Amino acid sequence: MGGPGFQALYTLLVFGVIIIVIGWAYWPKNKDKFERKGESIFEDGEIDRSPERKKQESSKDE
Repeated sequence: MGGPGFQALYTLLVFGVIIIVIGWAYWPKNKDKFERKGESIFEDGEIDRSPERKKQESSKDE
């Protein structure tokens, strides 16, 4: 079912994709974007919630 040649190519393909993803994540151009997204959880402000969720939260408080 494929043989050792196919398995070796598949392994190299998966390894190559992993290397590309890691390279993209650490690329200096992406640093600011990732830092902004990482810091966004600490920002004050209302999270955009659906009306149903707001209704459930308001009835809980009463």
